[in-house]
Amino acid sequence: MQMDQVKEQLSQVEQCIHNAAQTCQLSEDAPNQLRHYLSELEQESDHAKEVVEQAQDDGEIKQCVDKMAKIGDRAMQTFSQNNYVDDQVQMAVRQARKAISTLKQQLH
Repeated sequence: MQMDQVKEQLSQVEQCIHNAAQTCQLSEDAPNQLRHYLSELEQESDHAKEVVEQAQDDGEIKQCVDKMAKIGDRAMQTFSQNNYVDDQVQMAVRQARKAISTLKQQLH
């Protein structure tokens, strides 16, 4: 995958994560654990963006995306832990996780 494509994909992932975090903030009943995971995702996507900008090796980029995927999985698990999560929040988080997964598949 070309670095320009990685940057474009990462930008889309970042937008999805930001949208999920914003939707979560607007929801009064979103679990704090979910808010925490989304905050972690935002931080990790910022880190991935820095790594890509520095055009470091693919391995480090893959590590960042793998870490985002794991955090995304944990965020999705909050839906099944007997917590009510607003449908819009769930949809936004699922969309972010799908974007991360797509990028991960393209990198590996």
